[in-house]
Amino acid sequence: MSSTITLPQTLVKRLAKLTAGSRRTPESIVKQAVEERIDYEEWKLEQIDAGIAELDAGKGIPNEEFWAQIGTVKNAGKKTA
Repeated sequence: MSSTITLPQTLVKRLAKLTAGSRRTPESIVKQAVEERIDYEEWKLEQIDAGIAELDAGKGIPNEEFWAQIGTVKNAGKKTA
């Protein structure tokens, strides 16, 4: 599948500068960037779904307890005078 996208001129210039001294083509860099971003977005959605499933299964803690634990961890690193 071949697609066309429109990039801002500033991004086109940055891409040209990046590839000028390398063996990589602008197309290969854009393809890699898009692939990596899609991988990340898919991973992020999986993590969100997993977190929601855990909450639905009752594996969460109440908000107040969470913040109490955060405060305990935060204050554990402080030295008393």
